[in-house]
Amino acid sequence: MFDLEFHLENRPGALAELGEAMGRAGIPFEGGGVFSHGGTSIAHFLFRDGKAAARTAKDAGIAVITIREPIIRKLKQGTPGQLGAISRALAEAGVNILVQYSDHHSQLVLVCDNEELARNATTEWPGVG
Repeated sequence: MFDLEFHLENRPGALAELGEAMGRAGIPFEGGGVFSHGGTSIAHFLFRDGKAAARTAKDAGIAVITIREPIIRKLKQGTPGQLGAISRALAEAGVNILVQYSDHHSQLVLVCDNEELARNATTEWPGVG
């Protein structure tokens, strides 16, 4: 899985253009979200084929800022404190969480500043890679 970061214009239709481009190319979104800050909307979306998603976005005139392989973990749903526990484990390992969201399978998606340390620090939580 790959996390792609996009900076979209903060205007009606900007997200529609990204979604339509991926739809025309047959590329499904696996999770993600969009957050507005001033005149820009920062979007992070999860794709199985990061290269194809990046190429599709670029062909549609949508800039891809970064492509990363996130850490994907399954929290113990219904157990309070899970986000705090996994975040603390990462902090104690010296890992900074850059982006956090959920995928379509209720798994936690973490983009971190050090993927190897993050993977090692979160082995208590099962998940994908």
